[in-house]
Amino acid sequence: SSNLWVDTPLNPEAELASSVAVFDVKNLEKGYEVIPIGELSGISEGVRRVVQGEYNKDGSEIWFSVWNSKTQESAIVVIDDKTRKLKAVIKDKRLVTP
Repeated sequence: SSNLWVDTPLNPEAELASSVAVFDVKNLEKGYEVIPIGELSGISEGVRRVVQGEYNKDGSEIWFSVWNSKTQESAIVVIDDKTRKLKAVIKDKRLVTP
């Protein structure tokens, strides 16, 4: 992948903590694109801190955890690395922020 994904979960601004920036390392002069992962999760409550993007085995997807408080909903958001578009949102009551 030529994408560099950057999360900022500890940013005091909720909008920034719930988004990621993505750079094309082959064209850094172009700047970055903001992807609103928290919004894409469909979760409306809480700060929705986006953490720890991890690629799937073949590198075609990047998976982000959306953390909330223990009493609020959390999720995993799957993004297509090539198109930078939403592929899936995984929600389950067992997904609890530690």
